[in-house]
Amino acid sequence: MKSLLRIDTISKKVLLMLMSVAIVSTVSVALVFSAYELNSAKREQIESLESVSNMLSPNITAALLFDDQDTIAELIKPVLSRSDIVLVSVTNINGDVLAESTAPNIDKTSLNETSNVTKVSTLLTLDNQKYGELSITANDSYIKDRIQFYGKFLLLLLLSTFALSLFLSLVLRRIFLSPILYLADTADKITKSNDYSLRAKQHSKDEIGQLATCFNSMLDTIEQRDILLESQVALRTKELENANTQLHEYAYQDGLTDLPNRRYFYKKLQSLIDIDNMQFALIFIDLDGFKEVNDTLGHDYGDLLLHQVAKRLRSCVRSNDTVARLGGDEFTLIIEGINDVERASDIAQKVKQSLMQCISINGSKVYVTGSIGLTFYPTDGRSVEDLVKHADQAMYLSKSKGRNRYEFFSYVIEEQAIEKRRKLEEIRVALKKDQFVLYYQPIFDIDGINVGKAEALIRWQHPQLGLVGPNEFIPLAEQNGLIEDIGNWVREQAIKDAAHWFRLTGKVTQVSVNTSPLQIDHAGKWVDEWLATCNKFGLPRDTMIIEVTENTLMDPDSPIQQQMHRLNQYGIDIAIDDFGVGYSSLAYLQRLDIDILKIDRSFIQHMETNESSIALVRAIITMASHLNVKVVAEGVETKGQHQILQQLSCDYLQGYLFAKPMPAKDFIQTYIKPLEAQHNPLVID
Repeated sequence: MKSLLRIDTISKKVLLMLMSVAIVSTVSVALVFSAYELNSAKREQIESLESVSNMLSPNITAALLFDDQDTIAELIKPVLSRSDIVLVSVTNINGDVLAESTAPNIDKTSLNETSNVTKVSTLLTLDNQKYGELSITANDSYIKDRIQFYGKFLLLLLLSTFALSLFLSLVLRRIFLSPILYLADTADKITKSNDYSLRAKQHSKDEIGQLATCFNSMLDTIEQRDILLESQVALRTKELENANTQLHEYAYQDGLTDLPNRRYFYKKLQSLIDIDNMQFALIFIDLDGFKEVNDTLGHDYGDLLLHQVAKRLRSCVRSNDTVARLGGDEFTLIIEGINDVERASDIAQKVKQSLMQCISINGSKVYVTGSIGLTFYPTDGRSVEDLVKHADQAMYLSKSKGRNRYEFFSYVIEEQAIEKRRKLEEIRVALKKDQFVLYYQPIFDIDGINVGKAEALIRWQHPQLGLVGPNEFIPLAEQNGLIEDIGNWVREQAIKDAAHWFRLTGKVTQVSVNTSPLQIDHAGKWVDEWLATCNKFGLPRDTMIIEVTENTLMDPDSPIQQQMHRLNQYGIDIAIDDFGVGYSSLAYLQRLDIDILKIDRSFIQHMETNESSIALVRAIITMASHLNVKVVAEGVETKGQHQILQQLSCDYLQGYLFAKPMPAKDFIQTYIKPLEAQHNPLVID
């Protein structure tokens, strides 16, 4: 019995010892295992988050490329189905948040302040190009759940036998950890293969099974989004390819003529220059008479004309040569492999003859010609800029020589262009430094003694060349937009001088001023400035005479005639300069209150030898007399001319026979008699 009791006691002790050992061992193992599971859970949570992040990043990157924020938001929203994930955000390369999803009942501010969170970030890249970043933030609920679970598990182990504890630990490991590892392994396979058709098997219907179901549901959503995104990417790619093709056409093709445009022309020219030992001829063509077609038939006809010209130019060259439209009515030809004048001349002649042929547009017959300039590479220039500039200069030379012709570039043209630019700059300097002066040529009564008028004539007191006449710089100023500034200076100076004479004599000495039609604006500002300047110097308005040519008044609907009429109304006289050589109708003499006709010197110089000239001058004087218009004969240089004009009863005379143009100071000394001198003639003597 005792033995039994002893055995029983021993067995109890052994049992107790074994139980103690088992309990201690179990506790030790449980503690070690708990620590291991805690670390494992943390590591698994990070790996799981990284898997989810890596799984989402390709789709989000694609959506980010198209700036599709809605798709990004839909992609990240299912991730919050995990209980431990509290925040998912997507930022661009600048750090700006494009999409963000936060779990319910989560304060983002407090989340940033706590340290018990796990954050996984994945760069969104494509072809090594960074486009943004995906961030997934999880709290420690997953870890806490594990700690609570193993705390209870430890209590259970303490109350159970070692074997049961060991058995239960193995069972629990198999039940709970294996499915999660299986899901993690499945997610890892999907991430590496990008095959979203893979699914996790559901081994049970408990929470782990539900997790597998949610995991598969998430894969379904991602797969559908991936398929949709792929189709959208394919569609957008096709659209971009089509758009790129259209943009290329727009960038390099002229929409009006279907020829290559200016951009293509310069690119083609540079590509040819970059080829070693390349030779080619560059031809510039500017249409003569195109503006008249636009003005008479309209711009629609002008567009059709350009289209027909483009066809003709293409027919004049080979298929491998380039025909381009630079803009307006300017075309260019690049003829490859040509570097001799004879072959280039043949092509230019062919182009010239082709353009001269009648062009029929909507039943209307249109005629245009071409001013053509030719240059060669590399003879006439080795850069795009030089070749274009030289071809342009040659083309303008053909225009200046009468149009409808072709000219080859020479460095004489270049020197002329440089001289032109130099003179233009000198004109600008002359305006700033007040180098212009006014000379005055007296206009005499028919007796050739009394002077009541004078013509203001501009001169340029050039610091190196001396006194330069207007023919040397006025045409250049008109061509390059400087005539308005020169005209403003002449107006100011002429009115200032006339006002000075008026104060000296107390009577009006009329001053005529030549006016370029380019100075006369449509709005009437030019007339207002004349009136304002007269008022500024206190000058009677009838002191000034505005001289214009017949051609200026050619168009009856021209605003220039309207401005001339305004001058009449305000008392400023109008004179027609070089009368008789224009091409306009005399009807303007009725419409406008013309005060003076100035007969051109070409009629005066032949009166002594040509009866026709006398007849023409007589007709002009008779007509003017009936219209109550005064007549000035210009260019009177001989006494015989003077006698004939006296016989014809001409009103005024102007010419070298009586006086040449002179500075204002000399004009005052000779023809202006101050009030004191008028009362005391001895002062003049």
